[in-house]
Amino acid sequence: MIQTILVPAGGSDTDFVVFETALAVALLFRAHLEFFHVRVDAAEALICSPHATFARGQGLRNALDYQKQESQARSQAGKQHFQDFCRRHGLKVTDTPGWSLSVSANWREEPGHEEKPFVTQARAHDLVVMARASRPNGLPPDLLQQLLFGSGRPILIPAAETPADLSRTIMICWKDAAEPTRAITAAMPLLVKAKRVIITNVEDDRPSANTAAVAHYLRWHGIRAEAQAVKAAGRPIGTLLSSVAKDCAADLLVMGAYGRSPFQESVFGGCTQSVLQHADVPVFLFH
Repeated sequence: MIQTILVPAGGSDTDFVVFETALAVALLFRAHLEFFHVRVDAAEALICSPHATFARGQGLRNALDYQKQESQARSQAGKQHFQDFCRRHGLKVTDTPGWSLSVSANWREEPGHEEKPFVTQARAHDLVVMARASRPNGLPPDLLQQLLFGSGRPILIPAAETPADLSRTIMICWKDAAEPTRAITAAMPLLVKAKRVIITNVEDDRPSANTAAVAHYLRWHGIRAEAQAVKAAGRPIGTLLSSVAKDCAADLLVMGAYGRSPFQESVFGGCTQSVLQHADVPVFLFH
């Protein structure tokens, strides 16, 4: 069951699709949405800004003033987006836990920097719905990666457009490894709600021995699951999976997130990066 969803609000245009995607999940469970904004200190924001290390003297003072103004503008815009969103959808604004027949929401704003406030808050929620940064915002550029690896919670990354539904067809990107297995467990509340679940395995020379077994396992949970294998034939796996998802009319992709360390391998490298770039549907990630 998904009862609480953390929704980072950055005060940018990406707020709109993030908010709508989070609501699409919340409506399935009558869940609570916590919209979370971090007010970044100007000096800390400057560290994460491109070319900041080259600023000196008056240039540095100007850069700090600019970051202060930007931080204030983001905070005001984020809260306004939240208020407009709640008004538009008739959401009850409360921070009091309790059984409700409708989706509720609240706004939380804290000072901070780097990933720590987000990780701390994410650990107290069932799911995080968060977009990748579209422009410098005073936060670490790899915030999403750090949150995914550090919070122990799944992250739902919206697509470019607001989803009409997340419970019709869900496609699981499968390989015989621990990460996709954990992703399936984390996504189980959504999988149970789906009308159709497709487990897709990319094969080359050797077929997967357990794709069908995973489908059989999900059927024990009352999930209408089916297994399919596709041939890579030299095509990039991320692009291939995105194409298969489109052919299946998938509303959501479920993937395991891979990575050894920030210095050795990025979670958004390779296949995952390609899927995020090409998929027309939200992506559910868990490490």
